[in-house]
Amino acid sequence: MKQPLALTWEDQIRLLEKRGLIVKADDVEKIKHISYYRIKEFAKPLEIKQQDGEEQDILYDNIEFAEVLARYYQDKNLRIYLLHAIEKIEVSIKTKISFVLGDRYGAFGYLNFSSWANRNKFTKYDIEKRQFRIKKNLLNTVRKSQLTELQKSINLDLDGFPTVWLAIDLLMFGDIVSILTIMSEKNIKQICQYYSCTPEELVSWLKCLNFIRNVCAHNSNVLDIQITTKPKLRSEWRNYIDTVIIKHNVTKPSNKLSVIIAIVVYLVNTINSKYQWRNIQSSLKALCKEDDSRAKLLGFKDYDSVKAMINGIKCTTFTNSKK
Repeated sequence: MKQPLALTWEDQIRLLEKRGLIVKADDVEKIKHISYYRIKEFAKPLEIKQQDGEEQDILYDNIEFAEVLARYYQDKNLRIYLLHAIEKIEVSIKTKISFVLGDRYGAFGYLNFSSWANRNKFTKYDIEKRQFRIKKNLLNTVRKSQLTELQKSINLDLDGFPTVWLAIDLLMFGDIVSILTIMSEKNIKQICQYYSCTPEELVSWLKCLNFIRNVCAHNSNVLDIQITTKPKLRSEWRNYIDTVIIKHNVTKPSNKLSVIIAIVVYLVNTINSKYQWRNIQSSLKALCKEDDSRAKLLGFKDYDSVKAMINGIKCTTFTNSKK
């Protein structure tokens, strides 16, 4: 079986140049610190594939190494900016959950998941399975935590579980999404009123953000992400999000970065309407280079949609018909 050859730094640069990437003499220094495959990954959306017999040739059609490098650095910046915004959403959601559960079931009532979960939608086994996993994760976190409030006996029950206000704050984002997923309609609707959305919207958005948060936290490529889950999209968001043809001229919204940006912008704006989007917007503009085709790579309809989305998505008044 044919195996890849070990190439020198110079050979790696020459291989990229052979495939059509425009390189400069000092670009070899960059590849010494950013791996060849990382560069290749960020160049992938810009490549052209040509069939040569049984093999596919990769061509970059005179794309500059500097642009690929800029994509790499802007991805790094965007991950940091998105984590900051998602953390704001996470803290807010946790605060609302602990308030609702604490107000209705008391300091330790949350430990009995059946009391606040949707028993019409989820089986007893389903609820108990999630309860076991989440409580196990919580106890592990409590044991490792140095939070001073956990040193006070009044904040712990006989089994060592903290009050709901401490517990929810200690849980991972994934566990928070799991709690919202099984929550009774009455409880989750109260939380949704803070964000002017439906339960279906909120859960789908947070599942998506939990995935992206993990991508950002593990230094993975977020620019070229394609989400497999289908978050609920509001009709006005589609003014900014690109569409793709499935078959027979049937279209669907893009599943790329633009969808994530729309969700983040909407939720953050419901929390803080004066949030500064300058950093995220600057990164997106730098990536698009005032070019519609570059904007489409990120899932936007065109370059103008990048700025328009952030300025246009606002929190709208929402009322539930069912209380």
